[in-house]
Amino acid sequence: MMARGRQPARVPSYAAAKPTVDELLAFGARMNRTGADFLMIEAQTALTFSGIALGSHDEVKKKRNCRFARLAYDTVLRLSDKVTFTDHDKRILSRDLRRLKGELRSLGEVV
Repeated sequence: MMARGRQPARVPSYAAAKPTVDELLAFGARMNRTGADFLMIEAQTALTFSGIALGSHDEVKKKRNCRFARLAYDTVLRLSDKVTFTDHDKRILSRDLRRLKGELRSLGEVV
């Protein structure tokens, strides 16, 4: 119990240092790069799934992998406008999406 009339000890509060403009810009650039990398990998993953589906004779496996490929394709399309790509990455992603679109059509998807 606290003694009468005594105030609790004050805990010093320290404000967190605010990031500088340069730090914020660097953070934004890192986030953009991470987003671009994610979408490039997602497109490659979709191609892997579509390739497995195309090579499968098992209808259940074919449908499952086609569904995963389509989900990844739709994710890339939905999120790609939120990321700024380098010209090189843009060319690679466009090429992969064209190939993926063709493979999905071969699997009966309406793309």
